[in-house]
Amino acid sequence: MTDTQPQPQASPPAAACFCVIAHAVTAADRERIRNAIDYAREVGDLEALPLLLLQLTGPCPARA
Repeated sequence: MTDTQPQPQASPPAAACFCVIAHAVTAADRERIRNAIDYAREVGDLEALPLLLLQLTGPCPARA
């Protein structure tokens, strides 16, 4: 016989961001975007920087 009861989670799943520019919701998302910002600065990609910064800033219902 198999156990069909759901197992308790350590933490609730992160809410998903449905904004036009997807915001970083989890710590892993923020770290990924920080690395992308560092890379964009390194290669001089000035068009990517505003979009990446918008992902880290601004109000987002998923972060509430």
